[in-house]
Amino acid sequence: MLKTILILIAATLLLSVMATSLTAQEQVTLQPHYRTITLTGFTYPRKELTISSEVNGKCEAVYADVGEKIPDNGVFARIDTTFIRLDIEANKVNQERAERQLAQEEKTLARFTSLRRKESAPQAQLDEAELAADLNKLEIRKLQNEARRLEEKLVRHTITAPPGWLLIERFIEPGELIQESKPVARLGDFRQLLVPLAVSYGELQAIEAASRLQVELPDIALTLPATIYRTSPVFDAATRKIHVDLLIDAIRHTPDQNIQESLRGGMRAHFSFKSFEANNRFSIPATALINRYEAQWLMKPDGSTTQVILLGTENNGLTAIISGENLEAGQNYLAIPENAAGSQ
Repeated sequence: MLKTILILIAATLLLSVMATSLTAQEQVTLQPHYRTITLTGFTYPRKELTISSEVNGKCEAVYADVGEKIPDNGVFARIDTTFIRLDIEANKVNQERAERQLAQEEKTLARFTSLRRKESAPQAQLDEAELAADLNKLEIRKLQNEARRLEEKLVRHTITAPPGWLLIERFIEPGELIQESKPVARLGDFRQLLVPLAVSYGELQAIEAASRLQVELPDIALTLPATIYRTSPVFDAATRKIHVDLLIDAIRHTPDQNIQESLRGGMRAHFSFKSFEANNRFSIPATALINRYEAQWLMKPDGSTTQVILLGTENNGLTAIISGENLEAGQNYLAIPENAAGSQ
């Protein structure tokens, strides 16, 4: 019985030594550590528009104030149409008079044509009748063209803007005299927001290579997908940075109308991404580090050690961020060197 117990103990010790030996031989590969960069910007509307009046007149009504949406019918303001309607009515009267005159001239032309066939009237009188009829036809065409111009001008007494856009500034009030070509309002499309950023060329490459971009809006505790809207082909000589605009599509990614209405310009926006620029920083499991003589070391499979500098940790301390003179990505080190040292 005692012999059997001793055999079991010996087998257990042998298995433990074998497990320790196998653990000691586990290796990890040094990986490049790409630092996470967080940039902060502020939101702007994707589009801004300044609208002006195309006619002179007195402002009759304004249908939106600063911060409000343009109504669904797109009407922002109306200009008094009294005088233009009087012109339209006068044109109608002139057209009616010209048409009656033409009817009379056509009767005269028909009479002289009949007399001329009988050679009872001179050719000159027939020519004069034809000319009078033709001149009346031209006058009617002129008045009809003038009527179309007046109707178009009447339409332009209604100042329109894109429905759903928000009013940023308003420069007119009801009763005020509006001058042609003078700006009356400035609007913005806040359904899509832009976040302008300034980045280096390496950072730009990292952003373009990212499979998914997200922008955090801490003011409303919301994170939304983003896309690159436009990139400047030049860089700022003073900062040596490239201008990039990220686009946030509020309509597509926020079905909640209340959230859409809370989006506005001037909100803080945090954008994080991994930079792929070489920085001589590497990641390795924290268990691979040996803390000896107030310094950090890595052990190679052959038992030799390499001193490194511990820059920090991530993943709740499971991953160490290190740097060193002779470190290169792809090098292998023991995963638990303390076990290897204890087994020797």
